[in-house]
Amino acid sequence: MREYKLVVLGSGGVGKSALTGIFVEKYDPTIEDSYRKQVEVDCQQCMLEILDTDTEDVPMILLGNKCDLEDERVVGKEQGQNLARQWCNCAFLESSAKSKINVNEIFYDLVRQINRKTPVEKKKPKKKSCLLL
Repeated sequence: MREYKLVVLGSGGVGKSALTGIFVEKYDPTIEDSYRKQVEVDCQQCMLEILDTDTEDVPMILLGNKCDLEDERVVGKEQGQNLARQWCNCAFLESSAKSKINVNEIFYDLVRQINRKTPVEKKKPKKKSCLLL
């Protein structure tokens, strides 16, 4: 059975979770949930894994892949940058798995975006006490 990973994005309260099969009468904000459901499409059984995120500001990168194939380019770099600004004002990177260009940077940038959005609180060091005798 083939598996498909889907992400549902949109503003709060528009019914994303309801479309995944969880319908509630009263609005209950979803931070992030994951649903799996088996469906039949064109007489084929499929497993859908649906990630439902209910945040307005989703860390995102528009990626132009296979940048090593310059002579086969379909989308220009400037066109990609403009599209990234137009769609979601997100970062635009070009990558190539074959030439190892920006492969790790894609994920590093997403982690940095997440960290800026939800920084980890630094724990205050516990004060050590000394007993002098």
